Amino acid sequence: MPETDRSDEELRTFLTAVRAMGMFGVGDEELDNDGFRRQALRRIVPLVRGRVLAEVGAVVDPHGVAAVALEVVKDSMWDPEHTWLMVTEDPWGYLAALVSDEIRRAYKKAVRRGGDRRTLEGIEEASSRPAIGAGEDAAGEA
Repeated sequence: MPETDRSDEELRTFLTAVRAMGMFGVGDEELDNDGFRRQALRRIVPLVRGRVLAEVGAVVDPHGVAAVALEVVKDSMWDPEHTWLMVTEDPWGYLAALVSDEIRRAYKKAVRRGGDRRTLEGIEEASSRPAIGAGEDAAGEA
């Protein structure tokens, strides 16, 4: 039987359970993490992938996005974002925005650490068009 979309109320029930888990030390096995990830794949992954592609030009893995969605929910259980997630009329849409923001921040930090941009800028500065042209002529003469 195909899985159906969970309602906003079912998401709020999961969010309440996440908060209770943190407060009462209930084990993670009490939560339906797999069910949440399946719903994230259906409900928010397409939105997040589109936003990340449009905003930073990166393609992201759907299952990775679902895993990040679960982390965002668990990491923000006492933050104002969690409270807004509980009361907003579009909790799935808001969760997609939170996850997109998290992935965008991570991407920017990863790019900064990787130094790819600086490396490419250095290559571009070192290989100006006239120098490339001169190198091609010299190679043809040899």
